[in-house]
Amino acid sequence: MSQSLRLPAVFADHMVLQRDKEVPIWGWAEPQQEVSLVFNGQTVTTRADAEGRWKAAFQSMPAGGPYELKVNSGNTDLKLVDVMVGEVWLCSGQSNMDMRLIKIWDDERIERDLQREGLRLFRVDRAIADEPQDDVDARWAECEPSEARMFSAVAYFMGAELQRELGVTVGLIHTAYGGTPAEAWTPLSRLSANPELSPIPERWEARIAKYKADLKAYESAVAAGDPQAKKPSEPPARYAPGGLFNAMVHPLIPYAVRGAVWYQGESNTWRAMQYEPLLGEMIHSWRDHWGQGSLPFGVVQLPNYEVPPRVPPGVYSWAELREAQLHVSQELDEVGLAVTIDIGDPTDIHPVDKEPIGKRLARWALSEAYGNDLIHSGPIYTGYEIVDDKVYLEFENIGSGLEARGGGPIKGFVIAGSDRKFRWAKAVVEGDRLVVSEAKVKTPLAVRYAWADNPYWANLINAEGLPASPFRTDDWEGITQDSR
Repeated sequence: MSQSLRLPAVFADHMVLQRDKEVPIWGWAEPQQEVSLVFNGQTVTTRADAEGRWKAAFQSMPAGGPYELKVNSGNTDLKLVDVMVGEVWLCSGQSNMDMRLIKIWDDERIERDLQREGLRLFRVDRAIADEPQDDVDARWAECEPSEARMFSAVAYFMGAELQRELGVTVGLIHTAYGGTPAEAWTPLSRLSANPELSPIPERWEARIAKYKADLKAYESAVAAGDPQAKKPSEPPARYAPGGLFNAMVHPLIPYAVRGAVWYQGESNTWRAMQYEPLLGEMIHSWRDHWGQGSLPFGVVQLPNYEVPPRVPPGVYSWAELREAQLHVSQELDEVGLAVTIDIGDPTDIHPVDKEPIGKRLARWALSEAYGNDLIHSGPIYTGYEIVDDKVYLEFENIGSGLEARGGGPIKGFVIAGSDRKFRWAKAVVEGDRLVVSEAKVKTPLAVRYAWADNPYWANLINAEGLPASPFRTDDWEGITQDSR
């Protein structure tokens, strides 16, 4: 099929190419036609295949720009201008990643405080597809108020912090869709091949089959003149397993990026314990598609939400999903966790305090992706020891020490014995450990911290001011144990 020289939307004026990595470039041209590319002193040539697809790559280069990218094939020339080489991050998830800067700052503050220099923005329009797509509806733009106001607030705050610290241009790719589950962002083939996850596409297929049967019955009833016939609701397409990966991630592969950040989970809380293998499979699949097994991947842990419990907490789906996020960050290399248990909103699933989240993601990236020497996380539980009637807890990322936010006693701990009845517990710092106890629990078996949908009382931090992740020492059955 004849077609003229063309590039996907991710290659355009104002784009940012990843420094210090090979930079793939791809597109379409006349079948078998030679394609020549010139950029920053490098010239590469390739040839389109029988379907007109071609791919080339520039060698790694340091940060710099602005440059021009020239592409030629036959009698067609393309020229992209104002191209920078710097750092590129992919920012994805559901509504809290998709929340726009205008929801956080009004237009007056955006005009006054926006960091314009050194940031470039690429926002992918929402789309769903049954099959992997080749392109997206998006464009690169400089960080001006008119562009930034509709961009992800979390991504903006992360990018601004990275740019200030690194001193190079930062490109942010925002590909997010509110109200979507993680399986929509995972290739269907990976879900179907995993026994723990295969119930997801099976359930979706059954739901679609039922809808089609109900629709057929409705049409028959209408044809028969039934005035009571009610048209069935079509299942939301954004829930389709693999649908968002096909439309909003696949077209970006293999654009060179430093890493990805992910803020999602709310739509999976009813299957929270399944989220651990699901998130792990999603990360593996993205890394495999990008051909980068250790692609840095930052995860935002769900914040506090809902009405706080008045009695010692027991089992909660949001707590179980936070645990799944924590476990993935501990089990997979180069996966970080931005804890947000201190900055949620009990009445709003979309908390507006997004700046600390962006800065915590940037802090993790600066430490793990760029090798800066800094504490990138709050305390993370690593193990325990029971001695008599006390439980000694061990942590990593304690920084300059364990303490309570705002001073005073450390709160948020509960303890249980063989009756599995949790009671509020006392927690005190002893060197690098916490000692947890309660006078009525003589033989403790389990300790939990911040184990509720909204553990507003939880205040454990390190001296650097970063909050501890919620955790538990037990593996007792949760409320989402059998939800698949």
